[in-house]
Formats: sequence, C-alpha cells, structure tokens
Amino acid sequence: MKAKVVVTTNKNGDKIAGHAGHVRYFKIYEIDQNEGLTGSKLIKVDKEHTLHNLLHNPDINPDEHEVLTGQILLTGSIGMGAIQKLAMLGVRAYIVEEKNPDEAVEKLIAGTLRAVDPRTIQHSHHHHHHDHKDHDCDGHHH
Repeated sequence: MKAKVVVTTNKNGDKIAGHAGHVRYFKIYEIDQNEGLTGSKLIKVDKEHTLHNLLHNPDINPDEHEVLTGQILLTGSIGMGAIQKLAMLGVRAYIVEEKNPDEAVEKLIAGTLRAVDPRTIQHSHHHHHHDHKDHDCDGHHH
C-alpha cells in the first residue's frame, strides 16, 4: 500500500507548524508499506489555497490541490470542523506533538507516532500559542 502524508511546516520544512488552516508550507511525503519513505518535497501554497480557504470553498475540487490528495495530514493544531471536513474528503488529520516532520513520518511508518485527541485541547486553542517565542505562523498575527 502506498500513501501520501502531508505535514504542515515552517518555510524551511524542518519544523511542524500549528494553525493548519493558515499554513502556507507543506512537506509532502510518499510512503510505501514495504519500502518505507520513498520521497518528500516541500511546497508553498498561495493564500487562496490555504486549508482554511479551501475548506470554506463550496466549489472545491480536491483533486486539484496537492494538499487534499494526501491520505494523512499531520499538524501541530487544527480545529474539529477542519478535521471533519478533511475526513469527508478522504484525508485523516492528526495533531501531533512531534516537532520534526521527518521524525514524525518515520514514527508514523513505524507505528509509534502519538496523536493528540483534538477534543482535549480545543478549549485552550486560542490561548496556548501566545506564550511560545518560537511560534512561527509565516507572519500570521494573532
């Protein structure tokens, strides 16, 4: 079985980003059940193609957007509404505590990646990010 894993990242592609809806950088991984990781690339989307905008567009064609053609999305934070909309498009979204995208995908392949239940952190979604000095949202201000 082959799968495409999409990870929200910073502009360097070396750190998993939160606020999945507003992220403009994604690292796309191709994985194979037998071979493991078979390739990866970093992409940047324009503002019209952020997840937030895509998921609020009633005329969306998921096949036209590489981020939505993945089977799995790994991110630092995402709301329940977005998780449900992605699920309807065939994408399973997971919130992970892992910071390094390469390591997260390796753990996913190995079956050791821990996902966070979004319902347990949703109540603090708008508060817990402001304390972190290293939080990078590509200039997105809160």
